[in-house]
Amino acid sequence: MPEIYKNMYKEYGSVFAMSQLGAESLVLSDPRAFDSVLRAEGKYPIGAAESVDTFVNYYRENNITLGIKSTSHGPEWKEWRSQLNPEFSVAWKSYLPSIAKAASQISEVAMYEINAEKVKFEDLIRHSAFDMFYSVMYGKSPQTTNSAIAKPEDIEFVQSAKTAFDLTGVMLTNPLEKVFQTDTFQQFNLKMDKVVEFGNEKAFDYLRQVREDNGNVEMVTEDDGGKGSKCPVQALKNGSNSLLGRLVNKNVPDDELGTLTGPMLMAGVDTTAYVMSWLYLNLASNPNVQTKLANELKSVLNGADVTTADQMNSLPYLKACIRESHRLTPNSVANSKTLERDLDIAVDNKTYRAKTGTRIQLNLCAIPWDERYVDKPLEYRPERFMPDAIEARKGSPAEIIDHPWFNDGFGRGKRRCLGANVAKAFWRRG
Repeated sequence: MPEIYKNMYKEYGSVFAMSQLGAESLVLSDPRAFDSVLRAEGKYPIGAAESVDTFVNYYRENNITLGIKSTSHGPEWKEWRSQLNPEFSVAWKSYLPSIAKAASQISEVAMYEINAEKVKFEDLIRHSAFDMFYSVMYGKSPQTTNSAIAKPEDIEFVQSAKTAFDLTGVMLTNPLEKVFQTDTFQQFNLKMDKVVEFGNEKAFDYLRQVREDNGNVEMVTEDDGGKGSKCPVQALKNGSNSLLGRLVNKNVPDDELGTLTGPMLMAGVDTTAYVMSWLYLNLASNPNVQTKLANELKSVLNGADVTTADQMNSLPYLKACIRESHRLTPNSVANSKTLERDLDIAVDNKTYRAKTGTRIQLNLCAIPWDERYVDKPLEYRPERFMPDAIEARKGSPAEIIDHPWFNDGFGRGKRRCLGANVAKAFWRRG
């Protein structure tokens, strides 16, 4: 853990201002102050993705419709979000059986793959994230964690996604990479091309296969919105077990489904793998915690797969392990929002005027690593987030660590990460 993050709250206190590549930022430590920013969001709030120029520029230059919508904040973004939100945030429980099967297949080969040196541990985690997210998209796993049957094109996709994310970090800290069309810029575009091509090919193969299977396709009619006519569309029977099937049933155009698949898989793979890696490292570094977790899994599940939300909720220590891992080793050190109008923000009985366009960030490390609120904060102790511990600190200054902003790194409000619920289901099966 870098010392700069460990000492950030000591150096800056509850709030500080800084400039990042010419853009003004106000960094807060108190999530209650950050709530005022959330309450001030308008109908079309600005999302953090808009500041990631690498992806924004790529989508625009290649006319990738859903990518452009996802990284904007106007009516087009609202349309995109409204279209996908029910299939991610609401329907996530319907994907649990597919995720459970993928996780079971991973468990069967993981030890052999590592011991036989078929794959490095970090790559196995990344392939695991890909397999589970792919199972959500298509209803079955490609089993890239099994070297005996993994397809080269699937492995290449995972590597391309990783490289594109890595190069994004380089390019964001040096905008001249794009200006001078450097090798880094060229490599980023090459890897993104592979990501999009992969998504298109997989989506079109999926659509062609299900439509050729007369047992899985039926013709239905859909009202055109009251204009007096009806149009025939194809709907997949039993398509609710896959995201793509559900979107087909909502009549999302085929070309948009193709450009959606690659970036969605890419986003799910890298971030999920990062969180899972920290969780495994924290468990491996604390064998007593690992043993306690194993005992809970054995006593509650008795070897069964987790295929329902009720099963997930019956594992409080697992949930506490994940929550503590996020507190100690978050996937990002900050949540950010950008103001669309001037806003007065109250912190520690002082008021700060933040101008339109200012990026407001919540430091996810300051309070969670502060000894005033957390006992021995740099130790991994899941017991902090067991129900009795949470109840015991209610009404005390320490209860601030239970604030919803600190629950995970997915944010809150209208721009909360679209795949948050699905990603949480992954973690609880890893």
